[in-house]
Amino acid sequence: MLHNPSGGVRVTGADSVLLARFVLTRARAAGLDAVDLARSAGIGPGAMEETSGSVPGQCYPRLWELFERRVDMPHVGLRAAERHGMGELGMMDYLLATAPTVGEGFRAVGEFGSRLSGNRRVAVIAENDRQVTFAAETAAQGRGSEVAAQASFAFLTARARQAARARITPVAVTLRERPPRRQAPYREFFGTAAVDFGAETDTFTVLRHDLDRPQHSADPRLAAVLRRGAAVATLSSPPARAWVDLLAAELDSLRDRAQTPGSDPDGADFRAAVTLETVSLDDIARRLGASPRAVQRRLAAAGTSWTRELASARRRTAC
Repeated sequence: MLHNPSGGVRVTGADSVLLARFVLTRARAAGLDAVDLARSAGIGPGAMEETSGSVPGQCYPRLWELFERRVDMPHVGLRAAERHGMGELGMMDYLLATAPTVGEGFRAVGEFGSRLSGNRRVAVIAENDRQVTFAAETAAQGRGSEVAAQASFAFLTARARQAARARITPVAVTLRERPPRRQAPYREFFGTAAVDFGAETDTFTVLRHDLDRPQHSADPRLAAVLRRGAAVATLSSPPARAWVDLLAAELDSLRDRAQTPGSDPDGADFRAAVTLETVSLDDIARRLGASPRAVQRRLAAAGTSWTRELASARRRTAC
């Protein structure tokens, strides 16, 4: 069975820094300034060098949203996964590659993936003798979350094809994102016309025959060692400073949105009502998906305060 027994997405407010680093690495390969992208998403400049730890859960989907916007490519998740190098996602890459079959690799990724993120996972939601359907379950909303799901399915497809040395084609793919102007890149990547947009859930259906394919990269001994390590892996809480970086990015975004009206449909109502001069702690807490008290606690743990950070943001705008 491929089912993930955890019973649902656990919202812990954190994602592994490996997920953020993957997006930043692909963004740099696309010619973007990875440090600036990280800063705009609320991540400190050291994320490109980190191999452990976590970032606030809002940062990972925001990275995808900013990446897509800056390269103006709705299918950026497909391209990023297609060009991803072995090891960029750390243990996850090797858990998948060393499994005996494609399906066992998917299972290992699902189990370990739930340890890399408290906000998202890929889990089996339906199966029969012929096919298995996976869903990208998440507690996050917005465009970045949609691109992250697109990238997850692309990653599984690309890795399965590489490991099995076969043109594995999903039976169907459903995506929450709105139909893009050009749908051909999606159908070309997945190899099927059965890619539907505007769905309630991001799903990915694969033939059981393909899941049973042996992987040429299988390594039973290494797989056993990796599984033991994955079984005890835990996701740490983001360092206190990470929340200060996220708050600063959110405050700076008020200035950026004001300068480029209409560039952020998801934040249009917020942008219309709030500026750096009028923003309140309640406004920002709502945007960060936290209570005002939780934001104050996180700032205090980092040795700062809401008043101090707001004043700093206003000074940056005045410069």
